[in-house]
Amino acid sequence: EEEGGEGEDSEEDEGEEEASDGYTTGDHDSEEEGSSIADDDENSRRSEGSYTTDDSEGYDGSGVDQGRRKRRGAGDLTLYRKRNGSASDGGDSIDQYDSEGSRIEQVKMSDPTAVDLPEEGEPIEGGILAHFYRAIVVAYFILAPTYFWYRWLYTIEWDVPYRMYYQATICVAEMFGSICVMMLAVIRFPQPWAFNQRPPEVVEGAVPPRYTVHILVPCYNEPSDIVLDTCHAALQLRHPWAKVKVYLLDDGRNLEREKTVIMMGDERFIYVARPKFPGLPIHGKAGNLNHTLKFVIFARQPPTDSDVVVVFDADMKAHSNFLHHILPYLEEDPRTALVQTPQHFFNVDHTGDVFNHQNCTFFFGVQTGLDAWRATVCCGTNFAVRASALAAVGWFPTESITEDFLLSLKITASGWHCRYHGHVLVTGEAPEDLRQIFKQRSRWCTGCFQVFFQVETFMWVRQLPAIQMLCYFNSIMGYLSTIICFPVFTVVPIVSVYTKTHPVKELTIVLTALWAAYFLSMVIIIEMMPKNFSRFSGFLGSKVNYIMWWCFLKGMWKAVRGRLGLRKIVFKVTEKKGDGTKKRGAEGGDKKKPQRGSDQDGLLAAEDQKGPSGYTDAEVALMYGLVDEDGEYDEDAVRALQEELADAEAASNEEKRDSTKHDMKFHWLIFVSCFIVAVAGGVSKTLDTLQWGWDNTVLANVSVAWVVINMVPFGMALGYAYLPHQRTMHILLVSVSWTVYATGVLFAFAAMVTKVLYGNPKFM
Repeated sequence: EEEGGEGEDSEEDEGEEEASDGYTTGDHDSEEEGSSIADDDENSRRSEGSYTTDDSEGYDGSGVDQGRRKRRGAGDLTLYRKRNGSASDGGDSIDQYDSEGSRIEQVKMSDPTAVDLPEEGEPIEGGILAHFYRAIVVAYFILAPTYFWYRWLYTIEWDVPYRMYYQATICVAEMFGSICVMMLAVIRFPQPWAFNQRPPEVVEGAVPPRYTVHILVPCYNEPSDIVLDTCHAALQLRHPWAKVKVYLLDDGRNLEREKTVIMMGDERFIYVARPKFPGLPIHGKAGNLNHTLKFVIFARQPPTDSDVVVVFDADMKAHSNFLHHILPYLEEDPRTALVQTPQHFFNVDHTGDVFNHQNCTFFFGVQTGLDAWRATVCCGTNFAVRASALAAVGWFPTESITEDFLLSLKITASGWHCRYHGHVLVTGEAPEDLRQIFKQRSRWCTGCFQVFFQVETFMWVRQLPAIQMLCYFNSIMGYLSTIICFPVFTVVPIVSVYTKTHPVKELTIVLTALWAAYFLSMVIIIEMMPKNFSRFSGFLGSKVNYIMWWCFLKGMWKAVRGRLGLRKIVFKVTEKKGDGTKKRGAEGGDKKKPQRGSDQDGLLAAEDQKGPSGYTDAEVALMYGLVDEDGEYDEDAVRALQEELADAEAASNEEKRDSTKHDMKFHWLIFVSCFIVAVAGGVSKTLDTLQWGWDNTVLANVSVAWVVINMVPFGMALGYAYLPHQRTMHILLVSVSWTVYATGVLFAFAAMVTKVLYGNPKFM
């Protein structure tokens, strides 16, 4: 994107105005110096051919990007300069600027995200496919009741007691899953999907809007290079309406990081490490954010409507056009309190995303529908929120380890709007280690149940309109449908293979037709996305829940246990690349003893015994200001603080282990069991039914086909664990899994049709 006015007079006026009020777009104080640098950069770039521009009109304040630059990678961090916004290269190094736009130094960047990102292209919303999707939703709401009416009346053997209970239980499980799909259909109906969205058009008045954007980057034990790269990307964000400040919220108190920030000398870049006191709960990420907001940023005066808080996780690097897409939402409607953007990961390919990190059906399908109902779910990163609205609901909630979800619920219940913008504006890193993946998904599940297990939540929910209430309850229903339906649908074909007890008493033409139409419409509602997405996106989005069933079950149990007071729920940080591979001392001095004077040096040298947090008592006393003028501290207070720190570091102190040996036991159990059933059952069924004819032999193997279908997600997980960790291998794994799944479903349907048309009606 490019910005800047035409004519020297307009540039001079703009420069004077920015110099007076502190709002800057990175312009230099000297117009001649800025223009000459811009021209030099422009000429060098054109000679290198590193970017092209469609025009030089720039951003006109209406929320529409008039100029478009082809980005070579997420690491191409753009700096705005004078004269039509010529951009400096963000390849190997970037130029650092102070609040007035003066160049400080050139800082080397270690950016692992140098991959091609999709160009902005044309926005994808609505169209014929969207109308088709809505027609399928209407058809599903007709087919589902009809199908279950027939199932309940004509397919259950009410006169055989043990079969009656078995078949009724299966039918109830099907009905529960269908209700969850109906909730999803209602949510997606007004806006089935959106991609490459443009921000709303805003008519700018005589006085342009002014916002103070406070960008918070919370971190704990992440590698310093990743954290600082994220902060550098945030520092490059520019907008004519905005004055930007970046806060590094270091909950791990990394002294080297603090030194790096101080040495940069940028008054817009602030290092914050909150104090932790004995007996006071820490509250993980939410507590870290709240400390900076309440005691640093807004300690002297309350937030105003022009104060905006932006949160990026430690590994999320913002693209240079982030504010250009976000601020128009806040300017368009004063009731808009929160704007969420999607998550995108440089180390995961859409077509080989075994664990559905990109989550396309959620970020570009479900969230767009939630936005239409003004009930967007906050995802904890890549979002902007009005500080005044945040303060009105009590800042970030500490009642749940998923403070993001509860925050969006509280904001919506308070009468504000939560919006969603379906455009990739931030690129981060997804966990690749299986243990970290399972830990992350389990934490999400635990936090979601934790929210709804609290009485206070229902006090907020009852203030919502019915449709928004449905939108937020859909979050927990997704977990419940997996927890309940997966074991039922896994057991059913195995029981059919070995006991000849089936979920229906007989196959009829009506049942086959109803089931086929019901199943097809259900798959379309869950998985359908526009053609520019991979055909595997919806498939992965629905099947990955089977892989996570054990994680979801443990997550729900943790929430129940925490609600009953049996065990405390601790926020566990998800490790990213580089975490845990080095000792904290190698992380640039995490364990280095603070150098704060000769008396304190002697105090540190006098005590070498490390406490449960990994620090000595003297180190803890120094870091949290518990040392008095005589160099003494309260030992009881420090030891109590040691215990608090040890609880907070429970995740990072866990013993490192081979995920393929420990975290895949459940998947091995299901896969091997299903494989044995499929082979043994298929052979026995074929031999037993040869006398009945080929059509009945094929029908007898329908249950075997469903056993194979249930193996597919677990086969993907095991393939990810044991096959080479390569992009091509992951794509091949997903392609084979999708092919096996589709073949199994088509085989089952073909066998049913063959049976009802040509088979022996007495044979089941």
